[in-house]
Amino acid sequence: MFKKIKIFIWTLILSGFASCVDNDNIGPIEKVNFLQFDFPQGSATWDKEIEQIAKDWGMYIIYKNVDSTHLNRRWTVPTYNEPIYVCTEPSSEDILVYLKLVKDWLLGSLDKTKEEDKKQLPYYLYLVNNLDDGNPQSQTYKKRHIQFKKDGFDYWSLSFTNEELATGLTPEIIHGVACAFSYPGLKTRFETKEYKIAPGFAQMTDYETKIGRQYISLEDWKKENPYMPDFFYEDNITVGMCDKDPNNAYQSRGFALQLGEDFKPIKNVNGETTYGAPTWMPWIITVDNYGISIDHNPGPVAATIEERILEDFMNMIRIAMTYSPEKIKELYPTDIDNPIQQTGNQIIISKYELVIKYMKEAYNIDLSQYAEILNQ
Repeated sequence: MFKKIKIFIWTLILSGFASCVDNDNIGPIEKVNFLQFDFPQGSATWDKEIEQIAKDWGMYIIYKNVDSTHLNRRWTVPTYNEPIYVCTEPSSEDILVYLKLVKDWLLGSLDKTKEEDKKQLPYYLYLVNNLDDGNPQSQTYKKRHIQFKKDGFDYWSLSFTNEELATGLTPEIIHGVACAFSYPGLKTRFETKEYKIAPGFAQMTDYETKIGRQYISLEDWKKENPYMPDFFYEDNITVGMCDKDPNNAYQSRGFALQLGEDFKPIKNVNGETTYGAPTWMPWIITVDNYGISIDHNPGPVAATIEERILEDFMNMIRIAMTYSPEKIKELYPTDIDNPIQQTGNQIIISKYELVIKYMKEAYNIDLSQYAEILNQ
């Protein structure tokens, strides 16, 4: 049954391509119906803009008559306790808010003359309000609003709540959407080697020697554990070796706190506490009193130096898109007494400044504009 549904959907999609895409980019798109949607969906000014986006990019923006039938179309068959996505229709005023974000931060970060950029976009982009889980059997039922959804069969969806739209989108919301729209394209360009890593970046850090998560001295440990005997620390019982090396604690080595692709700090992975250390680097392995080796790194560790450099560079791009120069200097001060930490912080700041300067000069990409959203 599912196979028949897939064939039916793809038949409709292919017929949509044949009917709707104007390869020569001449003249209007004919009004068609596919997957129960009329396109164009109206005759307002923004409908003309949406129609032009479809012609230029091959992405159809849909904001009317979207329901759970469309939102739950996935590449795998959902189970009974998974979310059933529901939504409401945006108002005319809401559509203008959505469309500005799409033009500024999604399409504005891509090049419509490049097929690779077009391939990054979905066939449909649903603009809906109050996207949520309507299945009372699922674990996420009414617990969260889904702002940006990218796991659909051939669609993405962008959603804000009525309350968010009524009060005006906060800088944090706009920043999240801008980064979610723009970063994947940047990442793809580096992964395909269309973009190159900044000269000199790889030489700023040692990517071979194992790192630690943090540094806990015996003195500090005793302050926190005044009644425990010292051998609990010395024999790696309560503090592992990856937390007892002052020279190789990840920040001391010049690695910044890791931001995920949701642009939030990564502190825990698969039940392991990482303290923000890069899991793509090899960690110092703890050997306990019985000679048993324990590797706390949940990984996966990047196998080659080249892969590690790319991971670090992309994290610094996310850092630059999130933190202003003032905030970076606050997070990684250099006017401190500890010379090891001072050196590490200076490397992080130098990386940050290099990445911003290089991306602007080499590719005319201003990473700082994303961080500036949070200061508005």
